[in-house]
Amino acid sequence: MDPSEALLMHVQKPEEYPITEETVDGVKYIAFGDNAYPSTARTIAKVYGKEKEYYSLESLVCFLRFKEKYDDYEKKHGEYVKEAAAADVKAVTRIDKNKVTKFLEGEASVFPKPDGIQQESSRSLKQLLNQGEPDAKRLKLDVLPTTSGHPNDIQMEDEGAGPIPQKKEVEIRALNDSLTKDRIAEMRRKRQKNLEKGIVNIDESLSTLTSASLPKCRIHRTRENVMLGVRDLSNVLEIISAAQRQWDLNEKKEKVAAVHAAAVGGGRSGGLDGQQRSGYSRYAQEAFAHEKTKEIQTEGSFIGSNLSTLKQGHSGGHKPEMRPPPILPSVVQKPSGAMGGAKRTSRSPIIIVPSAMNTMINMYNAKDILQGLGYVSVDQKRKESNKKPTDLVIQRQKNGQTYNIRIIDNAEKLAPEDWDRVIGVFVMGVAWQFKGWKWNGNPTDIFTHIPAFHFHFDSDKPVNQVMQWNCQKIPISSTKRHMDKARFSQVWEHIEQAVRKNKPHLNQRLGL
Repeated sequence: MDPSEALLMHVQKPEEYPITEETVDGVKYIAFGDNAYPSTARTIAKVYGKEKEYYSLESLVCFLRFKEKYDDYEKKHGEYVKEAAAADVKAVTRIDKNKVTKFLEGEASVFPKPDGIQQESSRSLKQLLNQGEPDAKRLKLDVLPTTSGHPNDIQMEDEGAGPIPQKKEVEIRALNDSLTKDRIAEMRRKRQKNLEKGIVNIDESLSTLTSASLPKCRIHRTRENVMLGVRDLSNVLEIISAAQRQWDLNEKKEKVAAVHAAAVGGGRSGGLDGQQRSGYSRYAQEAFAHEKTKEIQTEGSFIGSNLSTLKQGHSGGHKPEMRPPPILPSVVQKPSGAMGGAKRTSRSPIIIVPSAMNTMINMYNAKDILQGLGYVSVDQKRKESNKKPTDLVIQRQKNGQTYNIRIIDNAEKLAPEDWDRVIGVFVMGVAWQFKGWKWNGNPTDIFTHIPAFHFHFDSDKPVNQVMQWNCQKIPISSTKRHMDKARFSQVWEHIEQAVRKNKPHLNQRLGL
């Protein structure tokens, strides 16, 4: 990898290839991750009007830092030249400024690679730093064993390499009767052989290490990484679904029993025989669902008939006495739903945006920001459609499914129970925005229960009032639209985290 490619890798992945500067043995190096190059290394950026002159690596790094420091760096070329001169670095000329800017933005084609000129190769930063350490801190390596007087023990030399260094011969003396001179020499040879067998080459990136090579390594387990595991918890959902079906069935039985009791009470008050028992009622058919009745007589009743009469009637003999059904009460509870005319309660999550026009988000551009994850100014959307939306619904994709989220700008119309579905609020920086809200319009209490956000341009600071509030400050670039998606994704991350913690009943509505 040459210096130009390493610089482009840093521009594309700054976290993976960070810039560091080190000086080793009086030579200044610029490193991108572990790839280090001399600061004077030549790049492919050619100086305009000069045949064989190219910008050095430190010149492009100095220009890149000045460009990231000022958004209007094009107007401050004089300051850049002063900074480059102070750092003793050749400055990029005005003529080459546009080409160098495109090159640093990833367009490597603006500078073709020169033919016949070899680029500087990279060096490992770790090895350079180890070379710069004093001899006392370096690892002492064992020297190769010395040769004996045997003819086969001849010093071998590689082509172009010097002789193999010899170990200084040490005199061996007997210590006692058991540790003789020969015994000690044999023990030394055995130890040296074991050391040679035990040498293991370990990759510096530790990519070859596995759980088998680190048997004592334990993974720190927390509540978060356990929930992110690969375990299948679908059986838990099945248990919850079965319990929900049982709860619905019990509730249905209780409603049927209440309707049946009301029907029996109304029949007795109507003046019928006090000894008559309750029979079939078409308003309480579910009460007989557990009985496997093949046929129900809707015009009569078997009340007052004995067992023999029922047998004769079933075999085609005497038919049972037909009696009118009991008189039902005059007021019958209507079933809920579309037939009953009851209004369906909304369960969609709610996000509140400002209603003013001098803000960075309102009903005009809320859909572009929260659904499209791209910033469009209020004035631009107002020119496209002068009619302001009154009630907006955006769609969010999560795990292959679509979820609806309601956007409003008038919180005074919310019922008390609707505040439990509010998952986010965007603030302008003025306290009167919360007049008439829940919690007496106190921003401190509101931001404790609902996550709040404030948009501002990265070139401007938030207002002093917002700096005192507990809300997320989201900076937006005025020109770099490719950064919008990352910024607005932070809003959804904070919302999902707050819903999991404080409003778990909305997890299903957001696909969490």
